[in-house]
Amino acid sequence: MIIHTFTYPKDFNGEDYFEDCFGIIADQDVKVETVKLKVTAAQSNYLRSLTLHQTQREIKRTDEYSIFTVRLRPTFDFQQEILSMGSDVEVLAPDWFRKDTADKVKAMWDKYRNKCE
Repeated sequence: MIIHTFTYPKDFNGEDYFEDCFGIIADQDVKVETVKLKVTAAQSNYLRSLTLHQTQREIKRTDEYSIFTVRLRPTFDFQQEILSMGSDVEVLAPDWFRKDTADKVKAMWDKYRNKCE
């Protein structure tokens, strides 16, 4: 049996390295940004109890919806989490992330719409 070992660089800090990440994707090419999400009241309760990221803030709360912000790298794994909430969430900002998420939703709709008509 061959055993491979790895030694972390002395100056490596895992907490610092993943601080701006949603999950395990630490794509340094994706810059840290503030993402703004409009979330239905029911889903807002869920996000209050199980936050998306340590930077999550609720900046507006109404009877119908809340607006949350998170400051992180909006990578693929974060977008998948947003998409898993379905129509209970809307990406408001940044514009590029809103458009990219909308493009994925449209591609999903295109796959299903012909079978529903």
